[in-house]
Amino acid sequence: MNFKRIQWIFVIAFTIFDVVLASYFLIGTHFTAMVKQQSQQQTILKEMRNDEISFANLSTKQQTGYYISGKRANSQLAAAVNKLNDQSVRLSNGMLISELTSPIKVSMLNPDQQLNVFIKNSHHVLYGSQYAYNRDLSTANTIIYTQKMEGRAVFGSEGQLRFKVGKNHKVYGYTQTYLNNIQVLRPRAVTISQQEAVIWLYKHNYIPNNSKIRWAKLGYAKTLLTKDQAVYVPTWYVEIKTKSSGDVQHLRVNAFNSTLMRDTPQEIDTTQLNQ
Repeated sequence: MNFKRIQWIFVIAFTIFDVVLASYFLIGTHFTAMVKQQSQQQTILKEMRNDEISFANLSTKQQTGYYISGKRANSQLAAAVNKLNDQSVRLSNGMLISELTSPIKVSMLNPDQQLNVFIKNSHHVLYGSQYAYNRDLSTANTIIYTQKMEGRAVFGSEGQLRFKVGKNHKVYGYTQTYLNNIQVLRPRAVTISQQEAVIWLYKHNYIPNNSKIRWAKLGYAKTLLTKDQAVYVPTWYVEIKTKSSGDVQHLRVNAFNSTLMRDTPQEIDTTQLNQ
């Protein structure tokens, strides 16, 4: 074996050795940082319980989502209302308002059992198959179905079916908003976890002492307005109830950048999101 060949063997061997050492160092550093972060989060969760804030187990799993654009389908609803039967319908500012000819009796505990059948009939509800019952948002007086974007519910007044419930658990009518021209603007990206969203709210003093976090769900909420469409972003929607007063509040956390969502979306040029 010549000397040149021996030199190359040593060079390759030392290179592999350096790569292995570097890998162990990077993995170890990442693991240490992850353990430290988890320890800090557990400390904050303990502080929350000391402040008499109650909550169920919070998931640490990071999920994924998109920037998505959509447009309120005012003209599309207007063009299709003639298909509806057994109700009187009018349109107001892009919202379809229906009064049923015959009220629908619904179950108090599971109103979706009757309404799922109703909305799947295209002569009763337009595009009903694109909505799903949302138990968390519903109340005794209002049953809410939400439209979905990429498999997740839309939070807010857009893309909703709202059934009003009267006496004897009867539905007398509904309102509908509908989103169309839904487009993904950017590739899939990782979101913060449910636990991270709740901790962020607590650290920024949005969760009062002596309260209960009733639920935290990931969906889509409107964050930006373009010239003719709205932009939706993955959002943690959190319901909090104050134990002493019974007051309920809903908070929204942008699941991409950990910021509180604005009530009035910011207006931008849509080309910023396509880059």
